[in-house]
Amino acid sequence: MSELQHMPGQRGPAEHVMRERIVALAHTMFRNEGFAETSVAKIAAELEVAPTYLYKFFQSKDAIGSAVCGRALEEITDAIWAVARSKTLASQRIRDLFRVTLKESMGMFFADRKLLTLVARSITQDWPSIAAHKKRIKDVVEYIVRDGMDSGEFDPDLEFEEVVEAVFWALRPYADPRLLEQSMDMDLENQAQLIARFCLRALTARKTIEVTD
Repeated sequence: MSELQHMPGQRGPAEHVMRERIVALAHTMFRNEGFAETSVAKIAAELEVAPTYLYKFFQSKDAIGSAVCGRALEEITDAIWAVARSKTLASQRIRDLFRVTLKESMGMFFADRKLLTLVARSITQDWPSIAAHKKRIKDVVEYIVRDGMDSGEFDPDLEFEEVVEAVFWALRPYADPRLLEQSMDMDLENQAQLIARFCLRALTARKTIEVTD
């Protein structure tokens, strides 16, 4: 995604407002007409500007799509950050993390098939919004695991980075619309909780048994 370019006689806030208008309108048009059917020219026409004007903010239609996708995916990460920052035990937050990721992903992707197609395309083409989304999910996992280790609820002797990577990859299928679509005939809620429980057994601090004579 390109950096915003300042235009003669125009200040930053005005550019920011215009960029937000472009993304909001593109989001609506992609949802109503589909990404493939929506051209930059159509978006520009709705905004009553020349197509070249839009390229001052975005390098391509894919860049607009990435911005739309990123905004949509933030709804999922906002929900799981709420889980991470809750006051419950870290073990409960791990369970909730799997449950909420699945719930929010299913609700978003399958309530709107055109949005599902856009997100699937963004994953296939590795748009910047997907890298940012993965980073936010991993940040959530790091936050919960760190809390659990610091409190002694999770085994502090475990390798932190390795644990985060393992939980992230265990969680990923419930945030990927392509994998979810292929698994619609499964009991995904129970499956997600099974994986969460397996992760917790690996994370839980071992109790030391004292042997007395």
